[in-house]
Amino acid sequence: MGLLTDPSAGQGKLVKALLKHYSKLCVLLYLGGIIWFCSIAHPAINSKTYFSENALLPGLVKSHFYGDEMISMFYNELSDEMTKYDDSIPYPWLLAKFKQIGLDSYTHNFTLHSPLAKKEKYSGKNIYGILRAARSSSTEAIILSAPYRPPVSVHPTTAPSIAVMLAFAKYANTKKYWAKDIIFLITEHEQLGIQAWLEAYHGVSCGHENILDHGDLRGRAGAIQAAVNLELHSQEIGQIDLKIEGLNGQLPNLDLFNLVSKMCGKEGVYQTFKNVIRRSYDEPTAIDDIFPKDTSMEKWSVTINNSILQIPNGNHGLFHRFGIQALTLEGFQESVAGKGAKKGLVNIGRIIEGTFRSLNNLLERFHQSFFFYLLPSSDRYISIGRYIFLCKM
Repeated sequence: MGLLTDPSAGQGKLVKALLKHYSKLCVLLYLGGIIWFCSIAHPAINSKTYFSENALLPGLVKSHFYGDEMISMFYNELSDEMTKYDDSIPYPWLLAKFKQIGLDSYTHNFTLHSPLAKKEKYSGKNIYGILRAARSSSTEAIILSAPYRPPVSVHPTTAPSIAVMLAFAKYANTKKYWAKDIIFLITEHEQLGIQAWLEAYHGVSCGHENILDHGDLRGRAGAIQAAVNLELHSQEIGQIDLKIEGLNGQLPNLDLFNLVSKMCGKEGVYQTFKNVIRRSYDEPTAIDDIFPKDTSMEKWSVTINNSILQIPNGNHGLFHRFGIQALTLEGFQESVAGKGAKKGLVNIGRIIEGTFRSLNNLLERFHQSFFFYLLPSSDRYISIGRYIFLCKM
């Protein structure tokens, strides 16, 4: 028992050296851990993205969506209609278009009671249409959503997004291969409209009682598997930026991100992540290629920062709390690269077509690939096993 109680027992030279210099050693290990953690953003240490879910069959189908004139027609009509509604959504026109296309069309009313002033309340209205699957009994669904922004909004317009949505809805209604319902959702008041609609769809309240009256839905589809949110700001698209961060730092399944990224590449649309240019690291020949100044580390640091803030950076971020994999495609007229041919909205429509046809192939929910990851680049990832292991070190 003396060996267990005597503090001087068993202290050799190594133990004494550690006890003497333990403060310096702790600082050295701390700094070494930070340096090593930052180094995993380099492509020599992280891994290239890949598809875990083979059922998606990404990019194997030939695109048939060619709706240039249709998109222009919807965009011009919507632009004229928006002049009549300065600060509200033109729901009669949108509802009429959904019905003309052949969708089951509904409106959804919701009310927000101000938590600061009991007598203050704000009302909103969402418009949605459901394309019923011809090959199933409405057991599963996927969503294409877009926020409506009136002319007085401080945010960039999303009218091109709604034009693409209507054109794709008209195209999709002519096809009989859909095995999942498709919900076309146009929301008012940004994330408030999405939150109210999701609460009404699932019959739950996520916040404090008597604050958000989510109302009721007269029409429903199946269990929602995935969602794509569109925020296109121009009729000519110079680049598409993919946004994935959700509430409380949640991220969509990595396969969904890879799928949309692959579809953008297939259509030749310039795609960025965190508005940073995608660079190839194959066979570096210059010192700037070996130690990139503005790519991996910048994206990686912004991703970590957004996860720490736990604030969604788009309407897609509220789907995650309901177990729905979602992301946002934000389209800009100008590219950060400052070069390259701009694409039309029909190319975005083909990206949506390819994404939804791949999602239509899913036989089950997203469960493979990663839900916890970091993205130093749009085509490279750091899995949770790697960065958690480094954190423990």
